[in-house]
Amino acid sequence: MSGYAENISKKDRYFEISYEDENGSGQGYISDDKLRFVIFCIENLAENMNVDPVIVHDALTRESDIVDQYIIPCYEMLHTQGKEYIVENLKEVMAERGIAL
Repeated sequence: MSGYAENISKKDRYFEISYEDENGSGQGYISDDKLRFVIFCIENLAENMNVDPVIVHDALTRESDIVDQYIIPCYEMLHTQGKEYIVENLKEVMAERGIAL
C-alpha cells in the first residue's frame, strides 16, 4: 500500500490500493475496515486450506482478481456472514475461476 489519506480519526483512515473502482480508474481507496476484512479472508482461507497466507494472497491478487472484483465489491454482504460461510464461499469462487492451491 502506498499510504493512506490523512484524516482526523483512525476509524476514517483510507488506504490507497490498486483496484478498479466504480469509475474504472484502476486505482481507488479502501477503508480500514475493508482492508482488515481482506486480511481476515486471506488468513482464514489459508488456515482452512493449510497453506501459507502469502500463497493465498498471490492466488487472490496476482493469479486472479478475486480481491479486486469480488471481496472488496461484495464487502457489505460478505462481512455480515460467519467465518465458515466466507471461507467456503471463497473456495467456491476460486474453483469457479480455476484457482487451485
